[in-house]
Order: sequence, then C-alpha cells, then structure tokens
Amino acid sequence: MKILVCFKEIIDPALSLDFGLGNPVVFGAGRPRHLDPADAAALNLALTLKASLKTEIIVISIGGEGAAEYLRDGLAAGADKAVRIAADDNLSPYRKAGLLAQTARLYHTDIIFTGARSRDTGNGQVGPLAAGRLGWPCGGYVTGLEPDKDGLILTRDIGRGEREKVSCQLPAVITVRGEERLPYASLDNLIASKTAAIDVIAPADLGLATLPADPARVTNIAFPRPRRRQAPPLDSSLPAFERILQLLRGGIAKRAGRMLPGGSQAVADQLFDLLKEAGVLRPRAHGRL
Repeated sequence: MKILVCFKEIIDPALSLDFGLGNPVVFGAGRPRHLDPADAAALNLALTLKASLKTEIIVISIGGEGAAEYLRDGLAAGADKAVRIAADDNLSPYRKAGLLAQTARLYHTDIIFTGARSRDTGNGQVGPLAAGRLGWPCGGYVTGLEPDKDGLILTRDIGRGEREKVSCQLPAVITVRGEERLPYASLDNLIASKTAAIDVIAPADLGLATLPADPARVTNIAFPRPRRRQAPPLDSSLPAFERILQLLRGGIAKRAGRMLPGGSQAVADQLFDLLKEAGVLRPRAHGRL
C-alpha cells in the first residue's frame, strides 16, 4: 500500500492575515512560513496506519525549493520518500488538485492524505477536488482511523463535539482535521533526511504542460463586519465616566432577574401569568391559549 501525504507551506498564522490578502504579492512577501498544522496531523495519522500495515509513505509538496525543508522534516518523522512538484504554490485549489491526482496515478498510490482546511486561505477544496478527479471516495474532517478488512474505519468530526464512524473503501482521499506537530525524529533519521534525495517533477512530467483553466475562481475576499447599531442619546445628567460606559455599551441594557416565591405550583402559575403579560402566550380566536 502506498500513501501520499500532502504538505503545504503557510504563512505564520500568529500574524495578521487580513492585510493584503487580496494581493498575493503583498500577502506573501517577507513573512515567516511554517508547515500547516493540519498536514502534520495528516502525517501522524498515516504513521499510525504504517504501524499496523505494510505501507510506503510519500510526502509531497507543491512549490519552490523552500518546500524541501518540510519534506525533509517529513522524512525524518518516518516518511519513506519525498516528492516536490516544481510549480507555483499560489495555484488555485482546482489546479493543485489536478497535479495531485496525476501524481497519485504516477506513483500508484492507494490513499491521499491532506489537511481538511489550511490555516491561511481555509478553502478546504483540494482534497475533495482531487477525489473527484480520480473518482475516489473522500472522507472529510477525519480525526482517527483504523484498518478494516474492506478498507478503513474513519472517525469524523461532524461538529459540536460529535463524532461519527464510517466505513471507507480504498483507494480514497482523506482530509484530516487537527492541529498537531510532526513527531520527534530520531537523531539517525534526522541526519539521514539532510542528504536524502527528493524527487522533483514538473507539471509537464505529469502530462499537464498547460494547466487547465479554473471553472470557478475567487473574484473578491471580504471580511464580515459587525452591524451598525444606533446608540441611544446619552443622559447629560450622568457623570462623564457613566456617559462613557453608556457609550461603550451601545445602549445594551443589563438583564434583570426576578425571584418567584412559593412552591412549584405557585411558581408555575406566576410564570404563566408573566408569559401572558409579555405577550409570549396569546389567546386564540375561540378564547383559549
């Protein structure tokens, strides 16, 4: 079994990413870069699978020579081979998916691991688009897996703390959700990775000398802004400090609590009357609530 693990180099997420996001040159110039944490989680899952099955793990990245550093880190962590596609790392998800799909065919891989969503653009499209190109099933937002006789049993994060387990046949594309670091490498692996060979292939080697045009493209990126709220007029009789607090609160009134005395039946009757007074409970046409 061969596993392809995708690595992506991202700008340090600790920095502000909104400045210049619409311009790739302004966005990417001169900023420190790191390996995407979701891709590190993907390699960790692949290594757990390698511990129970006979597999070969290939780490792959699209980009310039700077991507070789992360590929060597993947080799030191336990990967068996590294491949770099010499292409622009600012390609659209559609074009990246095409390159990955062709690479999977070239190396006859059975599983492709990608991060569910990168921490820079957060498109989350490369994995599903690659699966569509290959005609493979895609397991999304995976946090764990275990081998099964028919393929893999995937544990998916479906939100709000809930998990589900699904059976997935191979070959398949798996997008991993998580923020992890690469496992610690032994000294021998670390030294060997510094001189290990990295296969460099061009899009022309994959039969994609001319990358296909995107059927859909991003035309604008906008960040949500809070709705404007009309603040009530300030009370001039209040001290300056209180007026500043009133302005900062934007006219939001504090919630007032009320204790209802009596037993459970008395509290229920009072609550029923309060709901009628507030208009929550209204009588129907025939006179009943």
